[in-house]
Amino acid sequence: MSASVVANLTVQFGKNQLPLSQVFILRKNVFATTNLKPACPGHVLVASRRPVKRLHELTEVETLDLWTTVQQVSRVMEQIHKFPCQIGVQDGTDAGQTIDHVHIHIIPFPKEYSQDVIMDSEERPPRTADDMSKEADKYRTYFEQGSNQQY
Repeated sequence: MSASVVANLTVQFGKNQLPLSQVFILRKNVFATTNLKPACPGHVLVASRRPVKRLHELTEVETLDLWTTVQQVSRVMEQIHKFPCQIGVQDGTDAGQTIDHVHIHIIPFPKEYSQDVIMDSEERPPRTADDMSKEADKYRTYFEQGSNQQY
């Protein structure tokens, strides 16, 4: 698929339409995308394709695909960024969820970062769409069909 075609396609994420240029995995039930306000380099999201608000609303198959993808993405993020990953989900508004769509945060977490960095997303400046697309391009190569890259 050409870059211009990808730039015109989107995937739903809550009330937002994310351009596929910011998505580095697109599967039947899930997608993985870069983060608008990352806590640190490599902070990405894995979300359900079907727009549901809560984890318990996913089917068994969707749940399996979600967590299998989280496992794969976290392995790659750890290899790229050289830090173990924090895996987090806010399941509902009262749990801190700001986008009404099931998604999992994968955050390569350097030791020198404090837990407060993770929680204060409102304080972090949003990135440009171009920066997010460039990051997705980098990660996409690790997940393309038949990729020979070691991770």
